Amino acid sequence: MMYKIFIVAIALILSVPAFSRSMAIPTGSRAAGMGNAYVSQSGAFSVYHNPAGTSNIDQIALSVFYESRFQIEYLSVKAATATLPTSAGNFSFQFNSFGAPEWNESNAGITYALNLSERLSAGLQLHYYGQRLPEANTLVMNAGFETGAIYQVSERSHMGLSLANFLTPKIRNSEHTSQIPWTIRGGGHTRFASDFIVSYEAEKIENEKINFKTGGEWQASKGFLIRAGFNTAPRKFFAGFGYSNETISFDIAFSNHYNLGYVTSASITLML
Repeated sequence: MMYKIFIVAIALILSVPAFSRSMAIPTGSRAAGMGNAYVSQSGAFSVYHNPAGTSNIDQIALSVFYESRFQIEYLSVKAATATLPTSAGNFSFQFNSFGAPEWNESNAGITYALNLSERLSAGLQLHYYGQRLPEANTLVMNAGFETGAIYQVSERSHMGLSLANFLTPKIRNSEHTSQIPWTIRGGGHTRFASDFIVSYEAEKIENEKINFKTGGEWQASKGFLIRAGFNTAPRKFFAGFGYSNETISFDIAFSNHYNLGYVTSASITLML
């Protein structure tokens, strides 16, 4: 019991500043298996990486995600997304939560994405953040936005750029001051063979070191995929696998924190 309390305390310290995306943001297990080097890729969970990545979804997509951090229930992350394609562009909705009822973070957002040309797509997301503070039993709220673009530079390669939460206001009360940190992501992916993709990305979060990410995905057989990834800040290895067909995708991912232990996640996407 004391060990779990100690781990929770350390994890909460690592989650400062408040509203930091580094602890509570879901990613989707396909992306997690590739080290979250996902800024140039497309899919339902692109709402958490680059809003432009939802522009090519041509069916209604429903997704759920669950992540277990260090086998502690109070540090789990839960998320759900829905994408609705229309003739005027694609609309996506997402919600996620992290933490216990007494102290938790939540995030809800709406995304609009469209293809500007055969090679260029763009997206915009507006989102709300909430954080419940146990010491005062109060809910602190803030809002932010994210915009991004993906460009197909060649038949095999895409590049992506995402800018999030610039110019967001500070939230203050008698006991607390917080602000959503800005985030810049840039990178790409290249298909070296019909069954092998390599992704690469650099991410800068305000007041944190640049995190260089890389990951790969190999289609070992029809529908079955194996993944691996690596991050530099903090130094972390990732692995995962999944199954995908025209109607369902199921993915599992694993990573290891050098101090706290293992993180596992699973996500499912249904195409209707």
